[in-house]
Amino acid sequence: MPDQPLPRHTRGSRPQFFADPGVDQMMSIVLGIAQELSVLRDRVDSIEHLLDTKDCVTRAELEAFRPDPGAEAERQQRRADYLQRIFRAVRHDAGQYTSEDAEQHTAEVERSLQHPARG
Repeated sequence: MPDQPLPRHTRGSRPQFFADPGVDQMMSIVLGIAQELSVLRDRVDSIEHLLDTKDCVTRAELEAFRPDPGAEAERQQRRADYLQRIFRAVRHDAGQYTSEDAEQHTAEVERSLQHPARG
């Protein structure tokens, strides 16, 4: 059976967490940028660790790099601190956003930021 293209639109409505759908869209954009920034910070951290031991780093070395447990723990803490800063305003107003869907969505976003795809 040949591969079929993915549908361009999902079925069903997208969950809405804020009164204004534009705020939901803006939050999605901000969180997407936040995730990319987290991935970029990890990549820079990898380059810095590699440059501590040599003068030049190849792309292959960067792609193969895996932080040691101490460096990984530092990254995890940095991500946790970053998430606290990003979600501070939402948490401050959490009384307005208490639906189970909103909490689940927030947890999923936080997980994706804590464990970004390597780029």
